[in-house]
Amino acid sequence: MKILNRSTLKRAFSTVGAIGLLALAAGAGCSATDGTGTPTSCTGLDVNVSAQATVKAFGQAASALKDAALDVEAKWLSTCNAINADLGEDTSKNTAAEACAVLNARVKKALNAGAQVTLAVKSECHADVSVQGDCQAKCKLPSCDIEAQCEPGKLSVACNGKCEGTCDIQAPTATCTGSCSGKCTADVAVACSGSCTGSCTGSWTGTCDAGCEAQFEGTCGGDCTGTCEVNGNSQQASGACAGTCKGSCSAKASGSCSAKCDAQFSGTCKAQCGGSCEVAGGAQCNGKCEGTCSYTEGKAECNGECHGKCDVEAGLPSCEGKLNCEGAAECQASCEGSATAKASCEASATLDVKGDAKLGTALRAHISDIKSAWALTVALKDPIATLVTKTGSAVSGLANIGASGAACAASSVAIAAQASASIEVSVSAQASVQGTASSN
Repeated sequence: MKILNRSTLKRAFSTVGAIGLLALAAGAGCSATDGTGTPTSCTGLDVNVSAQATVKAFGQAASALKDAALDVEAKWLSTCNAINADLGEDTSKNTAAEACAVLNARVKKALNAGAQVTLAVKSECHADVSVQGDCQAKCKLPSCDIEAQCEPGKLSVACNGKCEGTCDIQAPTATCTGSCSGKCTADVAVACSGSCTGSCTGSWTGTCDAGCEAQFEGTCGGDCTGTCEVNGNSQQASGACAGTCKGSCSAKASGSCSAKCDAQFSGTCKAQCGGSCEVAGGAQCNGKCEGTCSYTEGKAECNGECHGKCDVEAGLPSCEGKLNCEGAAECQASCEGSATAKASCEASATLDVKGDAKLGTALRAHISDIKSAWALTVALKDPIATLVTKTGSAVSGLANIGASGAACAASSVAIAAQASASIEVSVSAQASVQGTASSN
């Protein structure tokens, strides 16, 4: 399985590219497809002509990435409005840019008042190898033997047999004795570098139903013993606290704590996690994996994606490295774009908010939506940028594409520019969650 970007915070990017801007201005209304994801301007191309097949693949990638970018933008709209609702802010905005700007302003206000917001999201996304293999097979038909011309060690294929290499399995819940990117549930407590759900044997940041006995700071749903800070005013507390509790909390503690949590816990555990551990970058797992389990055991039975030779292939092979065929660079970039548009992602997040209990509670309540939209934004950003700034001009300059190929290329560049404008909104939304997006 092709692994895309692993990421933490990424700042907004603003370069669409001259060719993309021109096409965006001139290409309104040119993004209709034929129902298969192919722009209507590309349906008349002869895919047995190598150059025209390459142009068509570019059009399909541009369309797929634009649709994926718009989906992520919609996720950010929903997420920012949901957080705004919890904070009592304006929820009437109907674009992600506007809704997330409201959230950005609220977080900036908290930061300016002395609050601290620390958010780290780790994500790992896997492109759809079957989409990439199908695209590569069609893109250069009939002149390229992908298996023979692929960079050594970079061939992958859907497999239902024995795999000589690494096997990646994705299933709702699979027994895993390898590296799990996703949620691993084991019978014993383990060190967890991601999000823990269950119990925690030491200090933590998150939510514990049983409260916190030592050095707690956050919101308390039970009795707070120590100090309670409301609107900047701090006073001794020994009971309910409507603001930030510092000291200990008897129940429903959300924040940071230096004691263990033996009851239901969710968040980041700095000791041993008993229950399930969700991590994006992959962690050793001896239990049930909800996500992607990767293992290498020589010629092992593989019902997933094989990075190597498989004796029973279940789909067309794809090349994840250099493909040594004429015009392959343009074809490869387009096929990777189409595969990325169908990517599946695992993400984990750590969040720590100090000095604004209401903001911390709102962000924690929607952390699952934040990390999901975040992961997809990271996965799509670079392939879209590549499609706009490099692949589009290269494809447009191919020889022997004919008038129909030129028309397809022009409309596809316009679609790619639309994808770029959309993903830029999502990149800005990432920063809004931490109050670091630029204000217009």
